[in-house]
Amino acid sequence: MKYTRVDHDRAPADEKPLLEAAYEHYGLDFNPERAIGMACCPFHEDGTPSFSYNLNRQLWKCHSCGAGGDVYEFIIRYETVVNQKEITFVGAKSLAASLGLAARDDGGSNGELSGSSYAGSRTVSARPRNRPRSGGYTPAWRRR
Repeated sequence: MKYTRVDHDRAPADEKPLLEAAYEHYGLDFNPERAIGMACCPFHEDGTPSFSYNLNRQLWKCHSCGAGGDVYEFIIRYETVVNQKEITFVGAKSLAASLGLAARDDGGSNGELSGSSYAGSRTVSARPRNRPRSGGYTPAWRRR
Protein backbone atom coordinates (compact mmCIF):
# COMPACT_ATOMS: atom_id res chain seq x y z
CA MET A 1 0.00 0.00 0.00
CA LYS A 2 1.37 3.40 -0.93
CA TYR A 3 0.97 6.27 1.50
CA THR A 4 0.99 9.89 0.47
CA ARG A 5 2.16 12.76 2.60
CA VAL A 6 -0.47 15.30 3.59
CA ASP A 7 0.55 18.77 4.70
CA HIS A 8 -2.40 20.54 6.23
CA ASP A 9 -0.56 23.80 6.77
CA ARG A 10 0.51 24.21 3.13
CA ALA A 11 -1.51 24.43 -0.01
CA PRO A 12 -0.24 22.18 -2.83
CA ALA A 13 0.29 25.19 -5.09
CA ASP A 14 2.77 26.83 -2.69
CA GLU A 15 6.21 27.29 -4.18
CA LYS A 16 9.41 27.34 -2.16
CA PRO A 17 12.08 29.91 -3.06
CA LEU A 18 15.49 28.68 -4.10
CA LEU A 19 18.25 28.71 -1.52
CA GLU A 20 20.66 30.04 -4.13
CA ALA A 21 18.44 33.08 -4.72
CA ALA A 22 18.27 33.79 -0.97
CA TYR A 23 22.08 33.59 -0.71
CA GLU A 24 22.45 35.99 -3.64
CA HIS A 25 19.92 38.41 -2.13
CA TYR A 26 21.51 38.49 1.32
CA GLY A 27 25.05 38.67 -0.10
CA LEU A 28 26.40 35.38 1.22
CA ASP A 29 29.84 34.67 -0.25
CA PHE A 30 29.31 31.25 -1.85
CA ASN A 31 30.23 29.55 -5.12
CA PRO A 32 27.06 29.23 -7.27
CA GLU A 33 28.88 26.89 -9.68
CA ARG A 34 29.09 24.19 -6.98
CA ALA A 35 25.94 22.46 -5.79
CA ILE A 36 27.61 21.44 -2.52
CA GLY A 37 30.09 23.70 -0.79
CA MET A 38 31.30 25.61 2.25
CA ALA A 39 31.19 29.31 3.12
CA CYS A 40 31.71 31.55 6.13
CA CYS A 41 28.64 31.65 8.36
CA PRO A 42 26.76 34.98 8.14
CA PHE A 43 25.34 34.57 11.65
CA HIS A 44 28.58 34.84 13.64
CA GLU A 45 32.21 35.88 13.24
CA ASP A 46 33.87 33.07 11.35
CA GLY A 47 37.52 32.89 10.29
CA THR A 48 37.22 29.61 8.41
CA PRO A 49 34.29 28.31 6.37
CA SER A 50 31.97 26.32 8.62
CA PHE A 51 28.69 26.95 6.79
CA SER A 52 27.91 24.05 4.44
CA TYR A 53 25.18 24.18 1.81
CA ASN A 54 23.62 21.69 -0.56
CA LEU A 55 21.76 23.37 -3.43
CA ASN A 56 20.48 20.02 -4.75
CA ARG A 57 18.65 19.26 -1.51
CA GLN A 58 18.03 22.96 -0.69
CA LEU A 59 19.53 22.60 2.81
CA TRP A 60 22.23 24.39 4.84
CA LYS A 61 24.05 23.86 8.15
CA CYS A 62 26.64 25.76 10.17
CA HIS A 63 28.94 23.33 11.93
CA SER A 64 30.13 26.00 14.40
CA CYS A 65 26.87 27.38 15.79
CA GLY A 66 24.71 24.35 14.91
CA ALA A 67 22.09 26.30 12.96
CA GLY A 68 20.62 24.68 9.87
CA GLY A 69 17.52 24.06 7.81
CA ASP A 70 15.85 25.03 4.57
CA VAL A 71 15.46 28.40 2.84
CA TYR A 72 12.75 29.60 5.23
CA GLU A 73 14.92 28.80 8.25
CA PHE A 74 17.75 30.76 6.60
CA ILE A 75 15.51 33.80 6.03
CA ILE A 76 14.14 33.66 9.58
CA ARG A 77 17.60 33.31 11.11
CA TYR A 78 19.13 36.03 8.92
CA GLU A 79 16.37 38.53 9.65
CA THR A 80 16.50 37.75 13.39
CA VAL A 81 20.28 37.68 13.91
CA VAL A 82 21.65 40.09 11.32
CA ASN A 83 18.79 42.56 10.75
CA GLN A 84 17.52 42.39 14.38
CA LYS A 85 13.89 41.71 13.32
CA GLU A 86 11.63 39.08 14.84
CA ILE A 87 10.08 37.07 12.04
CA THR A 88 7.93 33.92 11.88
CA PHE A 89 7.53 31.22 9.23
CA VAL A 90 4.57 33.05 7.68
CA GLY A 91 6.59 36.26 7.70
CA ALA A 92 9.48 34.49 5.97
CA LYS A 93 7.14 33.17 3.27
CA SER A 94 5.67 36.62 2.63
CA LEU A 95 9.12 38.24 2.71
CA ALA A 96 10.44 35.73 0.15
CA ALA A 97 7.43 36.42 -2.07
CA SER A 98 7.82 40.20 -1.75
CA LEU A 99 11.55 40.02 -2.53
CA GLY A 100 10.79 38.10 -5.72
CA LEU A 101 13.12 35.22 -4.93
CA ALA A 102 13.01 32.56 -7.64
CA ALA A 103 10.62 29.78 -6.74
CA ARG A 104 10.39 26.12 -7.62
CA ASP A 105 7.63 23.56 -7.47
CA ASP A 106 8.02 21.21 -4.49
CA GLY A 107 6.58 18.33 -6.53
CA GLY A 108 9.79 17.62 -8.44
CA SER A 109 7.95 15.71 -11.13
CA ASN A 110 10.53 16.08 -13.91
CA GLY A 111 13.57 14.89 -11.93
CA GLU A 112 15.56 18.07 -12.50
CA LEU A 113 16.38 20.96 -10.24
CA SER A 114 16.05 24.26 -12.00
CA GLY A 115 18.47 27.10 -11.48
CA SER A 116 17.51 30.52 -10.23
CA SER A 117 17.28 33.63 -12.32
CA TYR A 118 20.94 34.24 -11.48
CA ALA A 119 22.04 30.95 -13.06
CA GLY A 120 20.11 31.35 -16.28
CA SER A 121 18.65 28.20 -17.77
CA ARG A 122 21.13 25.86 -16.07
CA THR A 123 19.52 22.66 -14.79
CA VAL A 124 21.02 19.98 -12.60
CA SER A 125 19.53 16.51 -12.76
CA ALA A 126 18.65 15.12 -9.37
CA ARG A 127 20.23 11.81 -8.36
CA PRO A 128 17.50 9.29 -7.54
CA ARG A 129 17.64 8.27 -3.90
CA ASN A 130 17.45 4.55 -4.67
CA ARG A 131 20.36 4.56 -7.15
CA PRO A 132 23.56 3.10 -5.67
CA ARG A 133 26.60 5.31 -5.39
CA SER A 134 29.29 4.99 -8.03
CA GLY A 135 32.20 2.61 -7.51
CA GLY A 136 30.28 -0.64 -7.34
CA TYR A 137 31.80 -1.68 -4.01
CA THR A 138 29.42 -3.36 -1.58
CA PRO A 139 30.65 -4.03 1.97
CA ALA A 140 30.64 -7.64 3.19
CA TRP A 141 27.90 -7.03 5.72
CA ARG A 142 25.59 -5.77 2.92
CA ARG A 143 26.26 -8.71 0.58
CA ARG A 144 24.42 -11.24 2.75
